[in-house]
Amino acid sequence: MKILVMSDSHRTINFMRFAAEREAPDLILHLGDHYNDAQQLRQYFPDADIRAVMGNCDGYSYGGSELILTLDGVKIYMSHGHAYGVKTGLGALAGHAAELGANLALYGHTHRAAIRIKRGITVMCPGQMERNDARYAASYGIVTIENGAFDAKIIKLPAVINN
Repeated sequence: MKILVMSDSHRTINFMRFAAEREAPDLILHLGDHYNDAQQLRQYFPDADIRAVMGNCDGYSYGGSELILTLDGVKIYMSHGHAYGVKTGLGALAGHAAELGANLALYGHTHRAAIRIKRGITVMCPGQMERNDARYAASYGIVTIENGAFDAKIIKLPAVINN
């Protein structure tokens, strides 16, 4: 199973479309900021399995702030991460994911792509989809799951995409 993981799209639907077309994933996960972008992506990919959580910039959206999925024996915890203070450390997020029995914790909010092991949990931020933040390159994550094992990687978006 191939999973496309995106966060902090902030209305950059073209970047999201590019990633979905390029990767042809089995599942698309959006980690908030802007939750409605994930809903809008459904217009372009009506048959896609798209799941999303809300972030700190999603005050006018209606959705949950966390989601737990079990796919082929891998338990995934999704959160935007702001409620766990991910900009100052990953301990609280990893601790919560561990309490839930997750193998993988996905978060956004920092706009900084990263994959780390914290408290025995693989913790991944796919980075940001928006181009307006010059501090970090636009990127997304790919998680592949096969036979109860998973692999996670970060993909940088090419600079030639127009929003």
